Amino acid sequence: MEITNLPTSFRCLTGASSPKDLGTVVLLRHGQSEWNAVPTFSGWSDPKLTARGIGEAMEAGDLLRVRGFRHFDLAFTSQLVRASRTCQLALEAAGCDPTPTIQSYFLNERHYGCLQGRRKNDKDLFARYGKEQLTKWRREFRAAPPPMEEDHEHYQPPPAPRTESLADCQARVLHYWQDVIFPTVKPGKTILIAAHSNTIRALVAHLDDVPEDKISNLHIPNSVPCVYRFDSEGNSVLPPLENAAGGTRGHWLFSVENMERLKDKIGGTGSFLQSVFDAWDTNGDGELSKEEIKAGLRQIMGGEDIAISFAAAKILEEIAIDEGAATLKPEEFQRYASSVYEKYMPGFLDDATGTP
Repeated sequence: MEITNLPTSFRCLTGASSPKDLGTVVLLRHGQSEWNAVPTFSGWSDPKLTARGIGEAMEAGDLLRVRGFRHFDLAFTSQLVRASRTCQLALEAAGCDPTPTIQSYFLNERHYGCLQGRRKNDKDLFARYGKEQLTKWRREFRAAPPPMEEDHEHYQPPPAPRTESLADCQARVLHYWQDVIFPTVKPGKTILIAAHSNTIRALVAHLDDVPEDKISNLHIPNSVPCVYRFDSEGNSVLPPLENAAGGTRGHWLFSVENMERLKDKIGGTGSFLQSVFDAWDTNGDGELSKEEIKAGLRQIMGGEDIAISFAAAKILEEIAIDEGAATLKPEEFQRYASSVYEKYMPGFLDDATGTP
């Protein structure tokens, strides 16, 4: 279905209106994989897309088509099928002519060492390593899980690493970005990168100069395209969207159709944000701890509707990267959430639910 009457902030991101003196890069995380659905530490293992993941990839391509991205000069993807299949499906759904596509292990997901192939809620892992240590391995920039041994079920020989921290993953990705991808980002050219959560996170952190201790707070949703534009000097030129991490010049393509699904899902009367706050304020004291808010948001992340998952992830990102008070009053929570909606879904709150 054709989408019309896009807000101004959406129209400025259409491929059809791209200035010829700018290079464009579209980042796209793969659709839901079989191991995302469980969830499991995937790393360099190669689970396929689920039926939902296939649909997400096709929706991303259709959204690119609607926004005018009907031609890509070159596509880059990893050697893992969940990313390469997403790349193929998105390009087909966008109506692109056959696009030269380069696969490289440099864009593979972060390697999770001995954790690879294990469920993220595996009780044996928690018993052996403890929740705190597992959290460090997942979230701290320079922390790496124990290396994978050769007798591990999912062992792969070099060039596969034995384990990686997020810093290791970023070094690998940036090497490929600087030596191979970025030289192709020339004025008038449009490049697609279909990859993984941590590889895209690593690249976004570089492009937006995100401080090291904030990188793990960046959330990369499945199959939502993110657009960067570069001038002839290699500078990112889209207007920055300010946040507590210093702002981002990557603009997410959030569809009007997804906005409508989000309106239908939340429904009800009165302020959506106030309703959310009241639901989580179980003791009725008029305040929420950040941990309570994070827990509530995580409950609605990864659900069946990508619109709700995206909004929750971005609100969580805003809260996580701010070093403010440990508890939030309703107006403070609304400030965080409203900031997200204004950036990614302009006019949504005023049009759909209103804010106090």
